[in-house]
Amino acid sequence: MTSCREKKLALLINAYNAFTIQLILDYWDEGRLESIRDIPTDRRWKHRRWRVGDNLWSLDEIEHDTIRIHFIEPRIHWALVCAAVGCPPLRNEAYTAEELDEQLDEQARYVHGHERWFRFDREANTVHLTRLYQWYRGDYEQVAGSILDHAAQYAPQLEEALDEGQRPRIRWLDYSWDLNTQENLK
Repeated sequence: MTSCREKKLALLINAYNAFTIQLILDYWDEGRLESIRDIPTDRRWKHRRWRVGDNLWSLDEIEHDTIRIHFIEPRIHWALVCAAVGCPPLRNEAYTAEELDEQLDEQARYVHGHERWFRFDREANTVHLTRLYQWYRGDYEQVAGSILDHAAQYAPQLEEALDEGQRPRIRWLDYSWDLNTQENLK
């Protein structure tokens, strides 16, 4: 049986993603839009125009003031779509309360299986991580203790190294704000 928590979180993730896609479409300009950052600042993440139930929110309010504060779920950073190449891709299905935990785990495994977001060089004792880990460090630390411990849940080689007492240094991967069009995802 699903809880109210899963229903609300699935709704908010789907709403955020749908609203982000709508924002891109509103400024698409026949394909000339190259990045979400090309949208005027006052019309982007802080623009209060998105209705969820009785609430009128901005994308930032949905993500930062609602999801991050009330759900304490760092896997949402693999699920919320910012429409950039540096962001994990949109799933080809909606998040559902019944499948939410599995869907979030699938997203996390996907991210940690792709060099765009994660690489571990055991010989150099270096892990290369998406900047999402840097920007939302506290979200991962409050649940897993550290960003390395969180990443290790989805990267067996890193988990093995940590279990053996290694503490790899972290290097941040470049984050591309280019729109994640089909051409950019290749």
